[in-house]
Parts: sequence; structure tokens; C-alpha cells
Amino acid sequence: MSKQSREVIIKTITIHKNYDEVYNFFINIKNWEKGGALKNIHKLETQDLWEVDTPTGKAQIKLKPNKQFGILDHDFIGSGGDSWTVYCRVIKNAEGATVSWTFIRPEVLSKEEFESQLLNFEIEMQGWKKALED
Repeated sequence: MSKQSREVIIKTITIHKNYDEVYNFFINIKNWEKGGALKNIHKLETQDLWEVDTPTGKAQIKLKPNKQFGILDHDFIGSGGDSWTVYCRVIKNAEGATVSWTFIRPEVLSKEEFESQLLNFEIEMQGWKKALED
């Protein structure tokens, strides 16, 4: 028996800064605080993980970047044991860049729980855009 496909949410934003500036902004996880929803981001000493305060509690993030291909994928591990890989791409777009995030609902979250986890994401994207373009 094959597993059934799960819900996917895709978010995108176009930023009027060059690719390198946008990629370098997002590879620095501390900059993610500028979106407004994530706070107190700090690297854990013994692991390749970052700990962060989110609106739903503490979480951990493990970045899996590849600048050559514009990849900023990262594992998100929530306080309730929910975890998933966020597929993130930075794409050259004329003189700017477009960033896209693909979220696939983890099996441990209901559709409602998954969607509620992403409620603040639109606000975060606007915060990041403002931080980059101002």
C-alpha cells in the first residue's frame, strides 16, 4: 500500500535586491528574526542546530544550504515533536530575486494544525522584504 500525498503550501516573495544579497541574508539564520515571528535565535553548541522561539513554542532549525543551486532547505523541529523539511529556493529574477518556500504537511499534524503553524508566515515575508529593501 502506498502512502497518500499530503497537503502542500507554497509561499513566494520577490525582493528587489540581487541574488547574492538575498541568499546571504537568508543563510544567516539570525536574520530570520527580522521577519517578526521568530525570536532569540541561537546556535546550539554541540549540534548543527539553531534553537528559536516561535509563536507556538521553542523549535530547532537545521539548515541544509547549497548556494550554487539557490537551495536553503532546512529541517524544522517543533516543540511538540512535529518535524518537517522546508524546501526553500532563491532564484535570480532579472535584477532581483524570488524566494519560494514549499511546506509539506507532516503526518503528525492535522490539516488545521499545519495551517495554523504558517499563519504568521505572510507577515514574516513582508518583514524580510522590508529588511532587505530598506
